[in-house]
Amino acid sequence: MKEAGSGRMARTRHAALTMVMAALATVSTGAAAADLQVSPILVEFEAGQQAAAAWLSNTGQQPLKAQVRIQSWTQDGHQDVLDATRDLVASPATVEVEPGGRQMVRLIRLQPAPMPQERSYRLLVDELPGDPSAGQEGLQFLLRYSIPVFIAPAGVDAARSQATSAATTPPPPTDLADLQLKLEPHADGSTLLATNAGMRRIKLSQLTLVDADGRERPLNQGLLGYVLAGRSMSWPLPLPYPLKPGQTLKARFNDDLQAQPLPLDRTGH
Repeated sequence: MKEAGSGRMARTRHAALTMVMAALATVSTGAAAADLQVSPILVEFEAGQQAAAAWLSNTGQQPLKAQVRIQSWTQDGHQDVLDATRDLVASPATVEVEPGGRQMVRLIRLQPAPMPQERSYRLLVDELPGDPSAGQEGLQFLLRYSIPVFIAPAGVDAARSQATSAATTPPPPTDLADLQLKLEPHADGSTLLATNAGMRRIKLSQLTLVDADGRERPLNQGLLGYVLAGRSMSWPLPLPYPLKPGQTLKARFNDDLQAQPLPLDRTGH
């Protein structure tokens, strides 16, 4: 992944992955294991919350260093875009973790006023190359973690607390009233276009094609992607356009336990 910057704010086109691994070859012999771990895998601020914590762990036998930064995350032209931000900072910006140790990184909001719409960011944790003089030679696998960070809009905290207080019952399925979905033709098949008019993000995963006879064919086993609040995204699919009569798509939304049929807009098909 390459970041471009001139005299203005750097903008990065970003594939929204939880973790990206890059290999840095220092010496052609040997290989070092990937020892950096980051938790949690998603950070969410309540509307008035000022700080949160992330933890970096070292499961290896050598000290490791990492650079930590936060960038704003939006979507433009159906792509994820990262920009520099001053709304949210990470402290410390450079971390050294001893073998078997943990280090806390604080995420601090510099402007903690409630907002009418959810804000989205990415916590980027880049493992730094080890010191060859300390015996860290060979092929070093340097990890980059890209952790979603969300700041809830004003007025949703109480509703979320009520939803999570009922420990004996699963949460209700995600309300898709603000989500518009449609298939469009693509050179290699179809494109799924999603527009989110709501105040919070919607996550799609485990996309499945359901034939008219009920047979299911998984199209995506894990995370397909996010549609941020007030934004649009699209994903190419290995499907002919349009769908055959009786075929439907279903997916899991957010943290739903069960998949739901996609409410596709079929006008013009």
